[in-house]
Amino acid sequence: MTCERTTKNTESGGEGVAQGGGATAPGSRPAHHVPDPGLFLGPKFRNPWETFEDRTLGQVMEWSRQRKKDKINTDGYLVGNMHPTPEDYRRAFPLHPVDWQALAAGPPPGGIQAVWVGHATVLVQMGGVTFITDPCFNERCSFVQFAGPRRVVPSALTGTEPQLPHLDFVLLSHNHYDHLDTGSVRTLNKRYGKALTWYVPLGLGSWFRSEDVECVVELDWWQSVQHQHRAPPGRRDKGAGDKQEQGSSSGSSGSSSSEVTVTMVPAQHWSMRTGLDRCRTLWGGYVVTANPTPSSTSSSSSNNVSTSTPATAPAASATVSVMEPASSSAPASESTPASPSGPATAMASSKGGGSSGSSDKPLRFYFVGDTGYCSVFKEIGERFGGIDLAAIPIGAYEPRWFMRPQHTNAEEGLMVAQDVRAAVSIGIHTATWSLTDEPLDEPPARLVASLAAAGLPADSFVTLQHGERAVVVGGRLVNSPATLPVADSPAIAAAAAIVAADTKAAAEAKAATKAGPQPEEEEAATVASGGGRCGPLNC
Repeated sequence: MTCERTTKNTESGGEGVAQGGGATAPGSRPAHHVPDPGLFLGPKFRNPWETFEDRTLGQVMEWSRQRKKDKINTDGYLVGNMHPTPEDYRRAFPLHPVDWQALAAGPPPGGIQAVWVGHATVLVQMGGVTFITDPCFNERCSFVQFAGPRRVVPSALTGTEPQLPHLDFVLLSHNHYDHLDTGSVRTLNKRYGKALTWYVPLGLGSWFRSEDVECVVELDWWQSVQHQHRAPPGRRDKGAGDKQEQGSSSGSSGSSSSEVTVTMVPAQHWSMRTGLDRCRTLWGGYVVTANPTPSSTSSSSSNNVSTSTPATAPAASATVSVMEPASSSAPASESTPASPSGPATAMASSKGGGSSGSSDKPLRFYFVGDTGYCSVFKEIGERFGGIDLAAIPIGAYEPRWFMRPQHTNAEEGLMVAQDVRAAVSIGIHTATWSLTDEPLDEPPARLVASLAAAGLPADSFVTLQHGERAVVVGGRLVNSPATLPVADSPAIAAAAAIVAADTKAAAEAKAATKAGPQPEEEEAATVASGGGRCGPLNC
């Protein structure tokens, strides 16, 4: 396997986005790059939107005082249950067994299959490749494993299972501890070595190289990577390390290949890992585009594993090259979809905005990463023409006065889905670690209530149970996954009341606007209310 960078834009990032998310002219400094940041202190990157506000030490202390006053259980709690037991969490968040047989079979032709592992970790199969987002398998999201937020639900997988399909690449959004976990990186690197490509934001390459990761590609906003996957003749691309079962096929007679494009896209967030490196590395999300064909799926229709490749050996050969976006010199108002044949309708339709499922139509998966709501999501929708499946954060949002710039709640997550024209979305960044002040079972319930209030199909945006999978073909969710909240959750009624109150307040604010209120009053009233165990290094 080769891992090459053909771009000259490594540290500088080359062309990027201008103020408001648009593209800059060639040779100019992207607006999210800080000029002359200094060698050691001070940010190197920033958010170019007015919707972002840095938080001060004084605000952090005020949040801490308020939590104590409100007697928030920072270890986590549920609606109506401030001190839940492990059994209470098991009832609220059932751990669904991973369907290894379905993963071995791969998604239907022209489809996407995604398993929610927990928090921001999603295992995705599409267009002949298998990849994972922000792999975090450890019990705690912390720089040590004896302190810090502890999982309330075990990880659906550990990265060591022999049934795990071979991973082609990893998408890493940013360096907070609930997204970049050292132990999980070491687990995957030990298993796959240079057979696994890591796509990471600018500035993170040195960290990965210090962990002996050989194939790491740094990306700036709007930069794209063409990742070509090729399975050698005489074998099927199944789970690395699996043993051949007696009587199973010895593999395909010829080679199969597929090509996907990975594009890093902006997000409104920040980075810090040591306390002295705030915003020294970039953050963002990713859109993965594939042209799927039945012959290029990552496995055959047979459920028998037929590879004898050792876990550390390359299961595919791939050539990686970094390209500048074709529209990098165009103003934001002239941004065009990545492909005119891509999905173009919003999720407001029950049919969604995905492709038709035909093998000649591109498939698009969008991993948002960590973000607050901002204007860039509409541009992402315009540039790509729609998304088949999106993984969107919906949790870790209270208190809103503190968290709004960096974390979307369920209502804002729904706005993201509509802005990017996602046919189907799954909720992430929820129900795993107690990072902020809302009950852990509230975000999925608020999502359900928000969909109902907006008159949108319930299956257009779901929160999977940990370990469950979503299968999307032709812009539709074609399976019936187990979802959150569970049927008897007290959070359902509580969330419905919150959303109803927000909807009423928004309607009253809209009516009052006609009488001439100040714009800032309307904004304050219409933004979804709701609202933190969100430590300085893990949110």
